Amino acid sequence: MCGIFAYIGNREAAALLITALKRLEYRGYDSAGIGIQGKPIKVRKKVGKVQNLEDLVVSAVEDTRGTLGIAHTRWATHGKPSDVNSHPHTTAEHSIAVVHNGVIENNRALKEQLSNKGYVFVSQTDTELLAHLVQDMRKQMEKASWTQVVASALQVCEGAYGVAFIFEDEPDLIVGARKGSPLILGVGNGENMLASDASAIVEHTKDVVYLREGEMVEVRRSGYRVQDMKQILASLNSNNFSPRTDIGTVENPIVKLELNLEQIEKGGYRHFMLKEIMDQPNALRNCTRGRLYEPLDLPGSWQIKLGGLEKAKESSLDGRSPMDRMASASRLIVAACGTSWHSALIAKYAFENLAGMPTEVEYASEFRYRKPLIWPSDCLIAISQSGETADTLEAIKLTKAAKALTIGIVNVVGSSIARETDGGMYLHAGPEIGVASTKAFTGQVVAILILALRLGYKRQFLSDETLTRYCQTLSELPDKLETWLEKLSEQTKIISKYFRLAANALFCGSGIQFPVALEGALKLKEISYIHAEGFPISEIRHGPLTLLRNFTPVICLAMKSDPAYNTIREAIQDFKKDASVIVLTDEGNNDFQGVAHFVIHCPATELELQPLYSIVPLQLLSYYIADMRGCSIDQPRNLAKSVTVE
Repeated sequence: MCGIFAYIGNREAAALLITALKRLEYRGYDSAGIGIQGKPIKVRKKVGKVQNLEDLVVSAVEDTRGTLGIAHTRWATHGKPSDVNSHPHTTAEHSIAVVHNGVIENNRALKEQLSNKGYVFVSQTDTELLAHLVQDMRKQMEKASWTQVVASALQVCEGAYGVAFIFEDEPDLIVGARKGSPLILGVGNGENMLASDASAIVEHTKDVVYLREGEMVEVRRSGYRVQDMKQILASLNSNNFSPRTDIGTVENPIVKLELNLEQIEKGGYRHFMLKEIMDQPNALRNCTRGRLYEPLDLPGSWQIKLGGLEKAKESSLDGRSPMDRMASASRLIVAACGTSWHSALIAKYAFENLAGMPTEVEYASEFRYRKPLIWPSDCLIAISQSGETADTLEAIKLTKAAKALTIGIVNVVGSSIARETDGGMYLHAGPEIGVASTKAFTGQVVAILILALRLGYKRQFLSDETLTRYCQTLSELPDKLETWLEKLSEQTKIISKYFRLAANALFCGSGIQFPVALEGALKLKEISYIHAEGFPISEIRHGPLTLLRNFTPVICLAMKSDPAYNTIREAIQDFKKDASVIVLTDEGNNDFQGVAHFVIHCPATELELQPLYSIVPLQLLSYYIADMRGCSIDQPRNLAKSVTVE
């Protein structure tokens, strides 16, 4: 995943491009660059963080003057991080420049064809060929518009892309296109912009257009035109090089961003990750707001309303809503990647325990490649923070091809998964800038629980009393979490001092706490670079027990309501002989005093809601350990916020 920004207007572009790249740096941070329209196009790029690029641009400010430009911050997929591999990429004469997010899968074959024509490649990237390819198409289509030329070039490219092109002979044009990678148009007053993420746009305008799959856009100072690439190509196939600009024009409405600038600032915290951990009570309130409610005519009882899922779409053949179809599905399949896969494992417990529905959990990356058996009576639930995860999108396409129902649970409004699925839920957790997910994970768990409770009630699996009890408890949870967080933060900071030098760590839990153990291990290794693994607690005896040494931290989740609680207690007795044991248990439970080296007491709650408390200490432990080790917390090495390529 990479960050793209393009600006056209009346202000000096360079400073705006640099600021936008800083907003987008969480999407990729191994190199960055800008291109300013002119004759020739002026390009500056530098390996490393955006600050390195800013220093370069400031030292040569006269060389980067202009009011139209493109910018890119890179997460390397083809070619190592270097100045020459950084974007933008240009033709030899710097007459065409492009920034690109995605992967061109047939780049080798296309490079070979262009090399045979005499084009010289200077980088190892798949993006450079786009500039040469557009130049080659231009030679063959001299009467065509730049949009037609770009469409023809992209037609022969296999893979995914979000792109923005500028041209030395067009001082009032940016051409953008998307296929598989996000691209957003920001609509301003006398200025417009393109970006891969709304965070780069929000300080300039809240009016945006989310480009849909296969759409292109011509962006000028005076306005823009969204076009369908297939219609453009169809007109070219009939040898139509008409100067008409309305060919393929489509309606794509302007929507208002819910995002505000304060949400993407650190707000006094040292790191975005800590801000996002501490923001979880507010994020969970937003996730439950408008969904859990007490009917005025039934005081003391609670209900759940999921408007988007409970309305039948106009395209519905049988008049049933997505919720109706879910409730009658023969099987739920939950597909996700990374942290979202851990919330998917929690979903299995929630849907089976609260709704009585058979549920399977799949890595989306594996699901798409193994010819899964999908029936029209199935329902796929796709979970993704960004809503752009490439493997999860492919799982959705497979499921739709089998005529089964698709439901999305995402955080980013207007994302691809939100548009591709039959229905879904937004987390409303707010933007998550830190690469290691925190509040999006707990938001996913809350959304899953609400959905499971609604399904359970609709299927008459839950009584009115049970639904009310869970809803009441869930509605009170954000306030309890907020009260607990300040004390918890200080306790985890103290514990972290003892384990900041650890080389390995083991996390273990049972039942619904096993996914929490996996998520805790992932957080630690993501940002502190300590090797960490998560296990079902009984499985540690089947091999991993050999890893225990003095000072090896073993973090055990041991809640009294866990059906395997007695087994967990016995295992902890064994662990304490050879390791440093940290136990997370219910408040008021003193079973581990004198047994564990450290005990963290979590607020008591319903079994299915416990992960919302138990994950938070693990997030804080990971954060403070990484901070004490001097790690790059918000931008850990080799990672990016979402994976929009295979």
